Amino acid sequence: MDIRRNDGPLVVEHNGTATTRFLVEKEELRQETMGGYLELVSRFTLAPGSKLEPHSHDSDELYYLLEGQAKMRVDDEISTLNPGDLVRIPPNAIHSIWPANDGEPITALAMGFSYMPADRVGYTAYPDNGEPRWVPHGED
Repeated sequence: MDIRRNDGPLVVEHNGTATTRFLVEKEELRQETMGGYLELVSRFTLAPGSKLEPHSHDSDELYYLLEGQAKMRVDDEISTLNPGDLVRIPPNAIHSIWPANDGEPITALAMGFSYMPADRVGYTAYPDNGEPRWVPHGED
């Protein structure tokens, strides 16, 4: 799982007017994301005891944990995330996230860069007690 911690070196930029801590270096993912488009940027909250349904899509997705401690699954790997951690979810990887601590919600920022054709937008859900199913955007 590609987890970026918010503890890298500070870089002085823009003629000394800004300090930056890169979670993804400039141009680092250029080749891997060519031909995509910005699908979404969202802030979401999961209540204690809830779990984002495992799903996949033809998108690169980034989750940046803002509040709480989370468990994150990407394919068969599960890791613990803390505020300031960034996870890259590669295209078509089955993923899910949920609060790690009982009684504490999590809040995260999600950004998606899709490679889906215009006539097919949505995701494949993998429910715990059923068959995988395609969910068009707007029907979730």
